[in-house]
Amino acid sequence: MYPVSSDFKETIRKSHVTKTKVEIYDMANGTILSTAQPISGEVSIDNRRSIRRECTLEFIDKDGTLVPQNNISSVLLPYNREVKIYRGIVFADGTEELVPLGVFVITSVDVVDTAQGIKIQIKGSDRSLILARAKFTNHEFYIEAGTAKETAIEQILKYRYPKVKTIFPATNQVTTLLYPTLDQSSDPWREALKIAESAAMDLYFDENGTARMRPIPNPDLGTPVAEYTDGSDSVLIQINRSLSTDDSYNGVIFTGEGTNLSIGVIGEAWDDNPASPTYRKTYGEVPKFMSSPTVLTVAEAQEAASAELKKVIGATEKITWDQIVNPAHDVYDLVKVTRSPIGVDKILSLDSITIPLGANGTMNAIGRSRRF
Repeated sequence: MYPVSSDFKETIRKSHVTKTKVEIYDMANGTILSTAQPISGEVSIDNRRSIRRECTLEFIDKDGTLVPQNNISSVLLPYNREVKIYRGIVFADGTEELVPLGVFVITSVDVVDTAQGIKIQIKGSDRSLILARAKFTNHEFYIEAGTAKETAIEQILKYRYPKVKTIFPATNQVTTLLYPTLDQSSDPWREALKIAESAAMDLYFDENGTARMRPIPNPDLGTPVAEYTDGSDSVLIQINRSLSTDDSYNGVIFTGEGTNLSIGVIGEAWDDNPASPTYRKTYGEVPKFMSSPTVLTVAEAQEAASAELKKVIGATEKITWDQIVNPAHDVYDLVKVTRSPIGVDKILSLDSITIPLGANGTMNAIGRSRRF
């Protein structure tokens, strides 16, 4: 959850004045070309996607400054332009507190001439798209054997995106020589995700456009950052509870595939919690199989398997709800949700949130329940 003031947390649950701001940047030099106010749009954040943050925006261009022209100086172009989006509160005394929702590379611009004026609709993806597009073009890049995995990931990112900013912890794991695995046409972002996954790490671009890595959060541990419950002050608008055995894995088997391994390297992690509905001894074994050439030891395979289990455990019950917008939320946040009539009284780990940019929209969230 993005750090906000106590006044923000209190005000966001009541009727308040919202504010949305969009800064438009020139990617070449990082300068702000314009600040605009969208009439609608949304930011979606989903930890199940390789590109975690995506956005849509709609503007009314009243003075013609945003309509793309046939020159590189146009403000809104689907080339070399980024937008940074904020949503927050205007307090009663006129002060503001805004939460950044992401930095997005513009991927498309549609201009529509309507009776209300010129409407400009844009779509964008977070900076991982820069790396996904910048596929390796030759065989010159390689990583030395024994390089720390966090260093290997940083080398990949900076080789194809020199301006990238990173905040990476130590993984305490090393790589083998990754060349020629990283060959011509390889997707740098996907390769970086594979290495992070093998080290039991979550790799993503954050709300300020920085590449971050952290241990994959355990949904069974931690204290909820917010509570949404029944009552006269409830912020819940609609809630849906879905129970399904689709993709209801209760185990992960992770195999190392390094070419220099003389023996098999396998790690396993299972739901061994008797209080869980997918407990191994009562539900049976339903494993998910994974592998990686960067997993070199049984200990690393075990760590990778345990991390993946954190991502899939609890998927048998999905809770989807709409609520008053809280833009400070992020995926993997733990929230306590109570709606007695449909039997929901659980701590949930957020897998996906969609934050509207219009003042009257509602926030949609999807969460997985803990096992106890």
